[in-house]
Amino acid sequence: MTHSVVDRLAWTEPDADEPAIEGLVASLGVLDGLEADLTAWPARLWSALEEAGATRWSLARESGGLECPRPLLVERYARLATGSLTAVFILSQHDAAVRRLAAAEANPMARRYLELVGSGQAFPTVGISHLTTSRRLGVRPVVAIETDRGYRLDGTIPWVTAAARADFLVTAAALDDGRHFLVGLPSDRAGVTVRPPFDLAALQASGTTEVLLEGVLVEAEELLAGPAHDLAAQPGAVGTAGLETSALALGQAWAALVALDSLAADRADLRPPLDALVDQWRIAWDQLIAQARGEAGLVSASDIRATANNLVLRSTQAYLTARKGSGFLRSDPAQRWARQALFFLVWSCPTPVAQAALREMAGLAPC
Repeated sequence: MTHSVVDRLAWTEPDADEPAIEGLVASLGVLDGLEADLTAWPARLWSALEEAGATRWSLARESGGLECPRPLLVERYARLATGSLTAVFILSQHDAAVRRLAAAEANPMARRYLELVGSGQAFPTVGISHLTTSRRLGVRPVVAIETDRGYRLDGTIPWVTAAARADFLVTAAALDDGRHFLVGLPSDRAGVTVRPPFDLAALQASGTTEVLLEGVLVEAEELLAGPAHDLAAQPGAVGTAGLETSALALGQAWAALVALDSLAADRADLRPPLDALVDQWRIAWDQLIAQARGEAGLVSASDIRATANNLVLRSTQAYLTARKGSGFLRSDPAQRWARQALFFLVWSCPTPVAQAALREMAGLAPC
């Protein structure tokens, strides 16, 4: 028996809150078309996440959170991305800060921040791309000078999502001897300036921008990790978004494939490419969830990211192509999804993944 496309694109993790998640995805889908391209903060999208408890999924119970297991959290990210990539992108940056605070839970300041997040009194975000994947041209990275009580920070944090909305951010700085450290930095600290949001090709409502630090003083007790030469090797300290970003890509691809299926009901020519894309999605999703579960003998996280990037680009462009001219109208989700898919080529995209994409675009064999 031939299974429907939706059956073949089925999610895999049992979820006790299934009806609530379905309702949240539906709400986000309605709101996304209204707020995704706004220059203002997407208040209704974020309120929907807060009311559903999504902002507490990644928090431990002792901090007032719901302590969602990683495989289920990854799946929920993907499902939210089928409704609104903007909303779940902001959430992913919020949660990235939470993960780094949790990794530093021995620090009283980190525990206090986590309690504030758990009680809904604070909104965190993260800005550490200058240590991982970003080398924004013309931007001076954050450097630190040691003082009697701590450090003085100067420079620019190049990519910070929801910076104007955040109460504090987790960021990084470099000392002149090559050591780095992470710090939890209140956004109202003297010398912190949030720039106007970047004019992005998509996800405009995320409020992603750069943050300028001029003579910002932090005490040694505020450091979350380091100073260390091998900061990137410390679990939870730096890293890139990894499986979470791949989940967002596969969620966006899911939405495009389900939409393409609705067109294929009356167009037999769409069925073969749709079936091929669905089969590829199924394989990629199973690999992602296996990695999130920590199963042995797996495809690497980097290879999963490369596959997810490729699939979201082809799935959204396939839907745009099938929609023809109607899909190119600003009112149609097809064009928005295709623009949003470009995000995965540039956000937290490790060099090997970017190089693999360039070789594929050029028709070259993988290295």
